[in-house]
Amino acid sequence: MCGICGAYYFHSQKPVGEDLIDGMCRQIIHRGPDDQGMFVKGALGLGMRRLSIIDLVTGSQPIFNEDQTICTVFNGEIYNFQELRSDLIRRGHRFATEGDTEVIVHLYEEYGIDFVTHLNGMFAIALWDAGRRRLVIVRDRLGQKPLYYANTSDGIVFGSELKCITECKDLCRDINHESVYHFFTLGYIPHPWTIYRDVHQLPPAGRLIVEADRQTVEMDRYWQVNTEIDRSLSREDAGEELRRLVDDSVRRRMISDVPLGAFLSGGLDSSIIVALMAQHSSSPVKTFHIDFAESEYSEREYARAVAERFGTDHHELVVRPSAVDVLDELVHFFDEPFGDSSAVPTYYVSQITRQHVTVALAGDGGDESFGGYERYQRILRRRNFPGVLRKTLGGLGAGVHRCLPRTAPGRRYFRALGLDHFRHFVVGTNEYETRELLTPEFLESLGDFSTFNSLRGVMEDVDTSDRLNPYSSFDLHYYLPDDICVKVDRMSMAHSLELRAPFLDYRVVELAARLPSEWKIVGDMTKVILKETFGGQLPDAVMKQRKWGFSLPMEHWLRGELKPALQEALEDPTMLQTGIFRMQEIRDLANEHWSGVRDRTDILWRYLFFRRWWHSRCHNRSPAITATS
Repeated sequence: MCGICGAYYFHSQKPVGEDLIDGMCRQIIHRGPDDQGMFVKGALGLGMRRLSIIDLVTGSQPIFNEDQTICTVFNGEIYNFQELRSDLIRRGHRFATEGDTEVIVHLYEEYGIDFVTHLNGMFAIALWDAGRRRLVIVRDRLGQKPLYYANTSDGIVFGSELKCITECKDLCRDINHESVYHFFTLGYIPHPWTIYRDVHQLPPAGRLIVEADRQTVEMDRYWQVNTEIDRSLSREDAGEELRRLVDDSVRRRMISDVPLGAFLSGGLDSSIIVALMAQHSSSPVKTFHIDFAESEYSEREYARAVAERFGTDHHELVVRPSAVDVLDELVHFFDEPFGDSSAVPTYYVSQITRQHVTVALAGDGGDESFGGYERYQRILRRRNFPGVLRKTLGGLGAGVHRCLPRTAPGRRYFRALGLDHFRHFVVGTNEYETRELLTPEFLESLGDFSTFNSLRGVMEDVDTSDRLNPYSSFDLHYYLPDDICVKVDRMSMAHSLELRAPFLDYRVVELAARLPSEWKIVGDMTKVILKETFGGQLPDAVMKQRKWGFSLPMEHWLRGELKPALQEALEDPTMLQTGIFRMQEIRDLANEHWSGVRDRTDILWRYLFFRRWWHSRCHNRSPAITATS
């Protein structure tokens, strides 16, 4: 696990400076505190910071092939590297190291740019082919590891975090207005957008190829999950295959030359992971749980039950409201606005875990693949009105919505009446509420831009014969990589901790996509096939409990310990000067929240985070929009 960065000046004769690559590496020391490596030659510069996990002695990067014509830097883990290595040796390749990185250069020698299709892992890879003067940059199938890039007048710069890219002095740092809009609608910025207009995220399963001789930059997608439901598959066979794949995924992710443990929330997914780890471990698994002193939805008793069942070495941390002091740390590590407040507990559980181990397994990915979200139940229950009726209801609802005061009960319901099924459950009424917060001048700069319209293209090739399929596919494409994986990567890397997610093995995801929703959700029960397959190994209480996840008491914090910080943010003249916000609207939302009339946690936390980010990254910069009032 590490961070990578680099630059390739194929548009100019200017050489890449070692000071640039060194500066980019220094920005991500937290991702790899053990070692730094660079390869800078002429128009190319590659850099990396290493967190030593596998092959502690010979695994330093960059790594080359036998004749030094192919070079790579790599962030992540290749879980099938041992099989790949054996096959490549049989094909005549010679290895100088024992780790997973060297597999990449030999696979490229053997298969060219399709080398990536042979990898099972989480990764961001940059590979330089000197003979062809070709730079290849790829990201893992589900977007577990980040990779950002920007086109410049000289060529291209890239890195594991935005703070790498902004080391480039020639880069324009104007904010992307569409990204601001996305952020307040979704709570995160979806790929390929970033907060900066000229910087982009490489999409999950993205492959970017720079050909110097042709002066071209081309990007494609080397993998996507097949969403067609397999009606020929029997439930019994599906359960057996699911057990085999998840067990194999856990086993592969336990390969490590450093201490290893697991996050244990007490929920179904993390409990399954711990149960399978216990089967493959000759010593007690180290498990880690976090709770909040004032949380009414604590899962501590379930985590303890699992720890007792499998005899784990269990560690707990109780976080007090003062934990919100970590906000400035979050701003630093995310680099751009990020609105998922569960980043706070993820930060703290990563902190306590890193005190004991360097690698931990977690249950991320189970909800998207196996129907774990409560909103999926609502989707399956909701009627989908015919177009004419929906249009009529929409006109009626919009009229009622405009007449009702914002605090009136049912206002959001009336506004949602006319939304089609997909829009209702992807962005709901959030777009309308976002538009109420933003100034007319800022909205004018967006033209007819819409979060819903800009993201709906992902649905074009989805099998809609299953009602849940479009929504779980959307979550796999956007919510998972741009919210969940971003949160997990940044908060774990903040503490130099590597997190591995067995449910994000692409083979598990592909199998889950073939299963019908009635095998995943029945009435009020979610993740049915997971419970059928693994339930016999877990305590009964874990099987019966309702899903809470990280039940952060942010609603109460914003009315209590966080209220002074929010009050200060609402009176900040700098926010008015940005030209982005209708400040009185946000103050009104805060008053509603403080009085208990409405829970406005999501939007207030997003505003609070954005304000801290603006002061951190944009202080003394020109406003986004010239304010007129």
